[in-house]
Amino acid sequence: MTKKFFFTLSMLVLLMGCASNQGLYEWGQYQETLFVVYQEPGLKEEALKNYVEFVETGGTPEHPIAPGLFAEAGTFMLEQGEVEAALKFYRMEYDAWPESRPMLSMLIENLEARQ
Repeated sequence: MTKKFFFTLSMLVLLMGCASNQGLYEWGQYQETLFVVYQEPGLKEEALKNYVEFVETGGTPEHPIAPGLFAEAGTFMLEQGEVEAALKFYRMEYDAWPESRPMLSMLIENLEARQ
């Protein structure tokens, strides 16, 4: 009886942990956007517009925007030739995630020097 009880209790705890996990970060439609950008060129502009809107307005203190999403938006902007918008997103990533500062500081400095 004791083994069965502990097994049942441990399975219950495991299932409760899985059910309550909402994730640490807000990803929005990141995967869908990447798919559209690389597989559906005709829908790329709309997908990027929605992605940029999400990155600018998404996230909460409990679920911040995932690491790298600001930088990804910056890269999308840079690919479209919008250097100022790219710099804005790179700075947002720099401010949000201190771990990315060494790389982003060089990237930001290089883009500012090219202007």
